Amino acid sequence: MYTDAMIAIAHKELADKLKSRWVIVIALGFAVFTVVIAYFGGATAGVTGFRRMDATIASLTSLVTYFIPILALTLGGGIIADERDRGTLDLFLSSPLSVGEFIAGKFWGLFFALTLSTLAGFGISGILLITKLGTGTLGSYILFIINSMVLGVIFLSISFLISVLFYERSRVIAVTVFVWLFFTILYDLGVIGLLVTTKGEISTGIVSMLLMLNPVDIYRTLNFLSIGEFSVVLGLASVEFPSYMRPVLLWGVSFLWIVLPLVLSYYLFKRRYVS
Repeated sequence: MYTDAMIAIAHKELADKLKSRWVIVIALGFAVFTVVIAYFGGATAGVTGFRRMDATIASLTSLVTYFIPILALTLGGGIIADERDRGTLDLFLSSPLSVGEFIAGKFWGLFFALTLSTLAGFGISGILLITKLGTGTLGSYILFIINSMVLGVIFLSISFLISVLFYERSRVIAVTVFVWLFFTILYDLGVIGLLVTTKGEISTGIVSMLLMLNPVDIYRTLNFLSIGEFSVVLGLASVEFPSYMRPVLLWGVSFLWIVLPLVLSYYLFKRRYVS
């Protein structure tokens, strides 16, 4: 249920990001990066220009898997530390505002800021891509934008949990960097190491299940499926997706990645700050 207090907090968070030009800067960054990658993505092969949409999405996926997670983690990682530094956390706690209203208000405000910048950035560049590549590529590009927004919301949710667990700014920064490194780099290195140590004898089903435990890999898989690719390259090995790994299942797992950290944030915040 939406309340006036929750809406007011969400409106303030979004207004602050709009006032600081954060949304505009991020949107322009997404737009510029998209156009540059779409045009120069084949430069290593001696080819420039706008290519097929599937190749463009594959190239953009590599960028988004690194950029959006760290963006979302830093966006929400300081919600508690910022309020403590400004001396407003005690004011919130002493008011009739409930924990649910506080967490939900903060989340929805940052959610709209992040999704608005993502949608605007990829939407602006998408208009150019569609005019160059044709409207037949519109569906796959829209799915790419949706998947990118979902990835951002997942890591925004994780950032709330980090903020509640480690409310000191120095610890928040350290944990944020580690979480980003873990999901974007270290996790896949561990899966590759498992493939190497088992000499590739581990079943495809197990590897696929391991990929589903990482939201970044879920995002990659969703994008590959949207362009008709049914395998992912890990190191020197190519892992084919089993028949059950389809968008509906992956979106369901993504939903859990969004909800569970928020629920944990709510209960931990209530246990720590509310007597």
